Amino acid sequence: MDSKKRRLACLALILALLAFRGLVRGAWHAQENGQLTITALPVGKADALIVQQGGRTVVIDTGEEDDGAYLVKELKSRGAAKVDLLLITHFDKDHVGGAACLVEHMEVSSVMMPDYEGSRPEYRAFLESLKGHPDVRRVAAPEQFFAENMTFMIYPAENPGEIMDTDEEYDNGMSLVASLTYGAEKFLFAGDVEGVRIDQMLSEDIDWRHDWLKLPHHGKYEDALTDFLDAVDPDMTVICCSEKNPAEKKTLKLLEEKQTEVWDTSRKTVVTRSDGERITVSME
Repeated sequence: MDSKKRRLACLALILALLAFRGLVRGAWHAQENGQLTITALPVGKADALIVQQGGRTVVIDTGEEDDGAYLVKELKSRGAAKVDLLLITHFDKDHVGGAACLVEHMEVSSVMMPDYEGSRPEYRAFLESLKGHPDVRRVAAPEQFFAENMTFMIYPAENPGEIMDTDEEYDNGMSLVASLTYGAEKFLFAGDVEGVRIDQMLSEDIDWRHDWLKLPHHGKYEDALTDFLDAVDPDMTVICCSEKNPAEKKTLKLLEEKQTEVWDTSRKTVVTRSDGERITVSME
């Protein structure tokens, strides 16, 4: 083989090695970062969401009391050895109901909840289950939480006094709102915010634009929802509801006008997946 052919053969070998090294690095990078999954469980008119990425697990709300065992079963079937963060958005029974069961039957590293006192027995059972827990936080100011490649920003009510000083039930307005950033994509979990709380949020100096939204309050319609959706401008929306209590028609019409894709948990589990650049949603 002459020197020119040897050089060409050597160059081809180097390029092949570099390409293989790039594939290996790409595969390693994908394995390291993993895929983000958000599982919205079909627990009726209630919220129970499992967020997983890179071996880390975050649970946002726990459905009603009877949903606790189902939530634990789903977590274990999805490979969760423990829960890195349990986030309870507020203390209505359809959000905190299964929390005591979860804490009693799985290791939960950190707990976050809003800074007010609930009045329901499910809330008291939850507090009882947390006795002696080393990391329980009442969120009274915005906080960050990091889990693997996920970054959560947790927002409490800016002016809780304005929300609680009403004749109406105030739990929904006290919901913690969680913004999740994964790669270039943003996901918003809006609890059951409504009315006054939405007005507060939109008056804050925060960019609420997100690619994906867990719609507040199970699809209930109210006038403030129009401005809220304008601010969030989601491409995809998930509604936690049931066949018996579906999203209101006016809400669905508004979402159609906003040209956002809509999924709901009335019949099946809704699973969202993202590699940090794209989002796909399916029913399983």
